[in-house]
Amino acid sequence: MTDSERSLEFRGGPLASGVPLFAFVTVTLVLVLKGAPQVEGMILGAMIGLSVGMLFARDVGAYCEALFPLMADRTAAVAIVCWLWAGAFSGILADSNLVEAIVWVGWKLGLTGSGFTLAVFICAGLFAVSLGTGLGTVLGFTAVMYPAGVVLGANPAAVMGAIISGAAFGDNLAPVSDTTIVSATTQEADVGGVVRSRLKYVFIAAFLSGILFLIFGGGKSSVDPLVAQELLSGHSNPQGLPMLIPAVIVFVIAFSGLHFLLALTAGILCAAFLGPALGLFPFGDLFLITEEGNISGSMVEGAMGLVPTAVLTLLLVAAIGLMKEGGFLGAMMNWLDKSWTKTVRRTESAIIVLISMANLCVSVNTVALIAVGPLANVLRKRHRIHSYRVANLMDTVSCSFPYILPYSAVVTASSAIQQQVAERYEFVPVMAWSDEAPYIFYGLILFPVMLISVATGFGRKFG
Repeated sequence: MTDSERSLEFRGGPLASGVPLFAFVTVTLVLVLKGAPQVEGMILGAMIGLSVGMLFARDVGAYCEALFPLMADRTAAVAIVCWLWAGAFSGILADSNLVEAIVWVGWKLGLTGSGFTLAVFICAGLFAVSLGTGLGTVLGFTAVMYPAGVVLGANPAAVMGAIISGAAFGDNLAPVSDTTIVSATTQEADVGGVVRSRLKYVFIAAFLSGILFLIFGGGKSSVDPLVAQELLSGHSNPQGLPMLIPAVIVFVIAFSGLHFLLALTAGILCAAFLGPALGLFPFGDLFLITEEGNISGSMVEGAMGLVPTAVLTLLLVAAIGLMKEGGFLGAMMNWLDKSWTKTVRRTESAIIVLISMANLCVSVNTVALIAVGPLANVLRKRHRIHSYRVANLMDTVSCSFPYILPYSAVVTASSAIQQQVAERYEFVPVMAWSDEAPYIFYGLILFPVMLISVATGFGRKFG
């Protein structure tokens, strides 16, 4: 982008247009070092960054007015709509005893030790594929499957690794996952095609992870058999198994290539009808107006729980847009063209580096995808790399090592739930991050798989 093409001018040139994002990253890193990588703090960091950016704008009025249309970015809108609908759907399933039904199946099949750990990985993966959210899977499974695993003689650290790995698998593969939708949208690709082309990478990592969970997932239970029996009987219930039906409906509709919003709406309607019909929960639990005039319910709580992330996304999209309007992204593209992205392999490796750095700076992988997606789309077009390929590179990386970072949303959430569970059951240990991280096999395996894919050209497409 030349000087005449830039719509905003900054004191300090194009580099200064990156000040809002740089300030946000600085605040985020401080939050991480302080052990508080919360979205609310990141929102404040983004606000600070946009405010500091005014000091560098030559025309403050134009700068401020530019923020509003920049927030109307379609990719951000798609992500926010996905979060709201998926949050409502996951809220219903979370209150439908589906996790307890899965525990019942494992209990009745007599799974113990490493067999139970492997089952946790598979079930968590299927659950996450159904919900489209890794965080929701971690919250639901840790509360029930973690103490059950301790009771059934599994390695506690491996059970937590299996839960987080399953969450990453589902986040990576689900057609209604926010990461899947955003990675596809930023590359101008259809979700169904992206998911189908992703299977080869996902299943390699999942298969190898399953073998490792079977080898290292066993332990020895020190829990009194009577306590174990009481725990399992109190947290297992086959009634919720039919709630797999709406989950399957969502997956089939989205995988077939129809719009994700249609898939989620169909899932919500099916779950909202099926749950009350089976007596799993009253219809009023979905949406309730209390006597005090408050609104609650599983759908409301599920959707509203993701509003802070949506707000953060809008602010960061504006910060990224400023970098484009101020010429920073154009300058970066020129530098990449001259110094590195001269071949397809180098271009793909640059995309890997960019999305990896973005994921290291923020604890929400969807935000990282939104930040890097537009730049990756420009890079791929210069070498005619297929949109599916680049969408897969970004999404698989975002669902690999980011799920292991100690400040990631899923890891911090799992730690909080473990502490709650430990207060209820004295035999349940609270895992340190250093203990469970080596067992998050899916995240550990998927990243090298993608590096090998870039080096060898495995799965590369053009078009």
